[in-house]
Amino acid sequence: MAQPLNPSDQQRQRIVIVGANFAGLTAAQHLGGAHAVTVIDRSPWFEWLPNIHELLSGVRRPAILRLSRPHLIARTGHRFVRATVAAIDVPAAKVITADGRDFGFDVCIVALGGVNDTFGVPGADRYALPFKSVDQCHAIGRQLAMRARRPGRLSVVIVGGGLEGVEALGEVLRRYRHRHELTVRVIEGAPTLLPGAPPALDAAIRARCAPYHVRFHTRTLVTKVTKRRLFLNSGETIPSDVTIWTGGATAPALLQAAGLADRSKQWAPVTETLQSRRFDNVFVIGDAAALPRPISKQAYYAIQMGTCAADNVERALTGQPLRPFTPSAKPMLLSLGDLDTFLVTGDTVIAAPALAALKEAVFQITMPQVDPPTGVRASQGLTARFTTAATNLALPTVLSREALGRVCRLSILRRPGAA
Repeated sequence: MAQPLNPSDQQRQRIVIVGANFAGLTAAQHLGGAHAVTVIDRSPWFEWLPNIHELLSGVRRPAILRLSRPHLIARTGHRFVRATVAAIDVPAAKVITADGRDFGFDVCIVALGGVNDTFGVPGADRYALPFKSVDQCHAIGRQLAMRARRPGRLSVVIVGGGLEGVEALGEVLRRYRHRHELTVRVIEGAPTLLPGAPPALDAAIRARCAPYHVRFHTRTLVTKVTKRRLFLNSGETIPSDVTIWTGGATAPALLQAAGLADRSKQWAPVTETLQSRRFDNVFVIGDAAALPRPISKQAYYAIQMGTCAADNVERALTGQPLRPFTPSAKPMLLSLGDLDTFLVTGDTVIAAPALAALKEAVFQITMPQVDPPTGVRASQGLTARFTTAATNLALPTVLSREALGRVCRLSILRRPGAA
């Protein structure tokens, strides 16, 4: 098992953080100025990924879900480098970027997210639209709007019935459900939607979608994607004007190339302290980490890992014992557009459109914690987020009798036999 490091230089040890979204940014914010910290990411934007599905309906704009990484890192007193990491050479203790620069480190924190996984399905990389970033979801929203302006049929296929797939479905219905020619199909390989969630959630989602032209294909796999059609393992062929691929994420190739993982598409194994099982001077956090006891890849766990990793890096560099990462489970909030919002805790599901306000509150409260509104830039962002929420979310509810009626609905769903 990996052990605490033997400190060599107590002055300005070099820490390189690869990746700067929830996990990497949190680690940077918790590391003090006693170290020379360099944060590397290819994008200048921190992205609030839990709400990217709302770009499909247009109730959010990309700018609302983004914060400037150079600004955020500058506030910590550390250095931000915008570059694509080409290699992590742990034996040589350096990170190499695609433009030929290298950054030496005493400790490296790897906070890479996952990459889209099309599972080798022919045509999926070319014709299906990925659902992993602000740019990708904004592109889906533009594609849907363009297709909707054309007369006639609008056929949308969502590959993947997990969290992303269900929330994508909700936004498509929010914007286009009153269009008579709309048909939506959701393809999921598992027996139910949201595998691992209480079965009552699957039933509730189907019930909310029953009035609309939505069909769910569970226990079904996509075998081929073309420009206008999908082929299923059942032998069925279905039309698609817009194919949205939420079917999963996999580990980036950089993990295996760096020796942090043994094989392709494997997350990097770590100890309970988030230290790499291969190298003592590397910590792996966020989606990239394969914990001894697996947890779901959620933003709040990534934030917790970032805090723990920063503390353990400080401890490793001063020869102190490392502390185990103890995740604090939280209920899951899942939105189905403006039709319903679900709070899932254990075997219990609370379904109430009014819970959308709680999901919005998480966004409105956490973003200022990431970027405290002490300057003009952050204050403008805070105002824009509140204005967008009032205009695109609250106001349509107040002005719609149908929407107001939904807000009052609440139901509690439990697994059969649960106490």
